Amino acid sequence: MSNGRVKVGFIGAGTISQLHELGYHDNETGELYAIADSAPGLAQSRKEQWGAQKAYTDYKDLLADPSVDAVEILLPHHLHLPITLEALSAGKHVSLQKPMAISMDEGRQIAAAAAGSDKIFRVVENYRTYEPYMRAKAMIEAGDIGDLITIRVMMVRGKGKGGIDTPPSAQAWRDDLALGGPAQSILDYGYHITSIVSYFMGKIDKVNAMSDLDGPEGFTGIPAVISWRHTGGQYGNWNMVAAPNMMVRTKYYPLDEWIEITGSRGIIWINRCTGDLLGKPPVEMYRDGEMRSYSDMETNWGDSFRVAAHTFTDAIVNGRQPDMDGEEAVHALAFALGAIKSASEGRDVKLAEL
Repeated sequence: MSNGRVKVGFIGAGTISQLHELGYHDNETGELYAIADSAPGLAQSRKEQWGAQKAYTDYKDLLADPSVDAVEILLPHHLHLPITLEALSAGKHVSLQKPMAISMDEGRQIAAAAAGSDKIFRVVENYRTYEPYMRAKAMIEAGDIGDLITIRVMMVRGKGKGGIDTPPSAQAWRDDLALGGPAQSILDYGYHITSIVSYFMGKIDKVNAMSDLDGPEGFTGIPAVISWRHTGGQYGNWNMVAAPNMMVRTKYYPLDEWIEITGSRGIIWINRCTGDLLGKPPVEMYRDGEMRSYSDMETNWGDSFRVAAHTFTDAIVNGRQPDMDGEEAVHALAFALGAIKSASEGRDVKLAEL
């Protein structure tokens, strides 16, 4: 950090990297210094587009660069374990793209390596840095709705115009069980939900899921109805449906989520995330017989990636642990894989089994 800013290298320059790059436009504690990607010419074109200083076709060369302080690993899921271990061994701080891994064994290996390192490790979860979610979290912690009782999550996947298209090559590895893992909607996309549920309500004890684990091409595991019990005794429910003829207003992926959190004193609704399907105020609260609406916040989903990057580099500069550390990340993985196991075996699954 010769100039007082963390020099970050991207390992992987595919579609999702375009959102992560938003975090280095006005970042006072970090800069995008290097990019590595094996696709011919891609790292160089990203370097020129984004104003980075180095481009590599081999990530090992990026890890060997002594000027690189930290890396964002933005790669297919089966590569998360080996490259995270290499990055930590090379003395780099690590921000790892979700999901953490495709098996509990891989997740535990990553967490153990992170715990044994003196470098900061986190799994980047941009839903935790989406302002409507952060606002709801602050309201809960302030006691605005009393003691928490239950949480409900709804996701609809439809169609949209002008959003992000997943290239066929990126979809191909996701459809390969050995590369992308099982039931994409529950493990890949669903890692967002499993991590945000524990963000609001704490850890999960057991899960029960219904899904045929097939679903539409490119989005296996949908439809699904997933229920669980938190270790604190609260319950939750998560529904996912595909509605291919439903237009979703979005600049990103053609889906949207909304959440209802009930407490002993009131209810909080978070009415949007990836898109703006409902067209309601982003956060609403019912309490003391009155409805209150909150719109004074950033609702652009892409901004959550900007905040997530700032959180990472700020944490490195200030020597603190950001969300989500290895333990939190393994728990979110267990929740997702537990739901898949439950749907496959037709029974409740305690996360302790995994």
